[in-house]
Amino acid sequence: MSEEAVAVVIDVIGGNCPVQAEGTVDGKPFYFRARGDEWSMSIGGDDIIMSPEWYYEEAYGDWPEAGWMPEDEARAFIAKAAAAYHAEKRPSP
Repeated sequence: MSEEAVAVVIDVIGGNCPVQAEGTVDGKPFYFRARGDEWSMSIGGDDIIMSPEWYYEEAYGDWPEAGWMPEDEARAFIAKAAAAYHAEKRPSP
């Protein structure tokens, strides 16, 4: 049995202090933000920033390194968080 792939679409990515991205994961909106010494990703919900359906954050370097995160690293972290979300939300067989 093969596992269903996570569908990630990045509509906007860029910036410094913070690095931000928006798009969808499995059809639900996401918001990615990297600033200071951490990055976070919110997915779904009525208010994706204040009360998301799913939220994850992780430490990144020392202040203010996360705000200067290269775009390729941000894309990798978005994929990592999306995979974790997808794994948690996928229905059991």
